[in-house]
Amino acid sequence: VSPALAIRLCQDSGELGDIRRFDNAKTFAAFLGVTPKQRTSGASLRGRTMISRTGSKSMRAALYMPSLVAARHNPILKQFSARLLATGMAEKAVIAAVMHKLAHLIYGVIHTGKPFNPNYLAKGLAIQDGI
Repeated sequence: VSPALAIRLCQDSGELGDIRRFDNAKTFAAFLGVTPKQRTSGASLRGRTMISRTGSKSMRAALYMPSLVAARHNPILKQFSARLLATGMAEKAVIAAVMHKLAHLIYGVIHTGKPFNPNYLAKGLAIQDGI
């Protein structure tokens, strides 16, 4: 997806508005309601972490199917979801984590104005190999 197309799609949405108004990807993910919510008090303290659901329900619904597709076909998100599943995380929780990661990737593409590069992490890892 080109940055221009992604910006236009985000601006066409009446709920989202201009994505560039967010200071960082973390605030964008929080606006969408795809951030993890920790339980910190009460009798159900031992419960699992869940998605916060503070944002728009329709925006989370719009991210659900792309997250499923990305977890199968995007090389970064495929490896990410496989790693989470291997640690014993529930499938729905993995989908929520992929939605969160996808929100960060969307923000990065639009913020930088560059197309998505699936090998962007490989550059940093090559430097760390010598350490």
